[in-house]
Amino acid sequence: MAIDVGQALAALPLAVWMRRVTWAYPVVETLHIVGLACLVGSIAVVDLRILGWSKALPADDLMRHVLPLSIAAFGLVVASGLMLFLAHAGDLIGNRVFLVKMGLIGAAGVNAALFHTGSWARPATWNDVAPLPARVIAAASLLIWVAVITCGRWIAYA
Repeated sequence: MAIDVGQALAALPLAVWMRRVTWAYPVVETLHIVGLACLVGSIAVVDLRILGWSKALPADDLMRHVLPLSIAAFGLVVASGLMLFLAHAGDLIGNRVFLVKMGLIGAAGVNAALFHTGSWARPATWNDVAPLPARVIAAASLLIWVAVITCGRWIAYA
């Protein structure tokens, strides 16, 4: 007998609680949106600086300042996103837009890893202008995160 993973996940106590407690889903969804705003906002500020905006602001100082917010916001987004997913796992597992969103989040992770491990990831050496690979990665980051947000909104209509 095959086990439907989506139904099994949706039957977990946390998933049931998310669906049954009137305020649970909207509160967790609000936390997800706040976390996403902080995450994407902090990433966008750095990406725009890498692309040449606010050259007077040292990129390494900005990145050092923003990274803790990005990490904390990412944790909030993952925790709240997992809770939202569990509440409707049976529906979401087969939702193409949800799957595209997950793929885009994976692409954002790969993109960030490329940036942080590349030889261009030392902003103190840039002399105000980021090298081309860093700018390409920053532009890709902005596009990927806009696509993630778009997919997040479209999930309900797919």
